[in-house]
Amino acid sequence: MLYILGLALLFAAVSILLLRLAGRKSISQMTMPQLGILLTVGAIMGSEVSGKGALKTIVAAAVFIAVLVGVEWLTTKSNTAERLLKGVAIPVIENGEMKIENLRKLRISVDDLEKRLRMIGVSAFQDVKSATIEVNGELGYELFPHAKPVTIRDLETLLKSYFPLANASHTVTSDSRNIFSEVREPHKSEVPTQLQ
Repeated sequence: MLYILGLALLFAAVSILLLRLAGRKSISQMTMPQLGILLTVGAIMGSEVSGKGALKTIVAAAVFIAVLVGVEWLTTKSNTAERLLKGVAIPVIENGEMKIENLRKLRISVDDLEKRLRMIGVSAFQDVKSATIEVNGELGYELFPHAKPVTIRDLETLLKSYFPLANASHTVTSDSRNIFSEVREPHKSEVPTQLQ
């Protein structure tokens, strides 16, 4: 029993290490090759806990991860390889009009497309200049200018045109911290006070 527990812990640690080397993507962001390799590594690790040899299992998983890294490298070097191995984004809306034939190819219903648009705050197809289903299944979109939200830059430009002497620029003081500060300068203490 302790042997199987130790083997399971070893495989879990090796899986985490190998998948960490493979890259940082959540399941929803993975392409078909990445998802296939991930499922295969899981199957290899899971089936081998009961035993055909730890070394063979680790080598097999490492080979699959090496294939994944090779595929990722190849797709960054070749557009043809990227199209063949990962696929391409497929347009589902152009100039406010749904592309029904592409929705059929993707097996996405109009209701599903509407749900995706509602989740990003879009209430009308006519506001969408173009939308695509990306290779990871996510919806990419561009709004028409009339439907785009106002940015700080737009607002500052408008204010400067009406009030040329006003200083509307937003500045952040050097001592203020935001969630990106933590990436540049890690926390001084191990655990934030709100979690202690």
